[in-house]
Amino acid sequence: YMHGFINDAQGRKMSKSTGNYILPEEVLEKYGADALRYYTISGTNPGEDLRYNFDDMKVKFGNLNVLWNLHKLLISSYELYDIDPRVEVEKDIEERYMNSMLHSTIKRASDKYEKYFLTEAPEVVEELFLELSRNYVKMTREKLSLGSDEDKEKVLSTVYNVLLESLKMFAPVAPYITEGIYQELRKAFELEKESIHLYDWPSYDEELIDEELEQDFRIIE
Repeated sequence: YMHGFINDAQGRKMSKSTGNYILPEEVLEKYGADALRYYTISGTNPGEDLRYNFDDMKVKFGNLNVLWNLHKLLISSYELYDIDPRVEVEKDIEERYMNSMLHSTIKRASDKYEKYFLTEAPEVVEELFLELSRNYVKMTREKLSLGSDEDKEKVLSTVYNVLLESLKMFAPVAPYITEGIYQELRKAFELEKESIHLYDWPSYDEELIDEELEQDFRIIE
């Protein structure tokens, strides 16, 4: 499994004579190994040349920051409200939507990996944690800050569950940041597993997938 050449943003071969080359160290120092790995895995199809673009790299780097900020929100809310997010709670429509999306994502990502569609798998998981941050967290902001303890439990339980399963699926793509996030979760919630990389691949429940509900939320958004 390999890609072709890494060219510049215009598709030209990188060379010192044209001055369009980029040192790997330059990218690693600014964005880190995970962002580069994430970008190159999903940046082109197998065997095709990759057009390196700093703007696209910034997008992937920003997505990793979204993942990082989700775990910070979870831990800070846990410390503020003293509510354990690992409890099973009754779900409102927003929680049922995110739970459905979680299980449909596990199903789709599993299929991508099993068929060796490695360039497509990261975007499937990316869609899940971006949805968790950009839409679910926003939709339930008042529920978390002004709601009852039961409301807070629903939100934190959903964020915890979706985030942890996202880390399991995203670990092959971004092994360092997923491990860093997991170690902070492990410390905060006294989790038994020593590493995110020691978890089994998550399984999905077909009965929890509600395609109609997911479509309704996409229309609303």
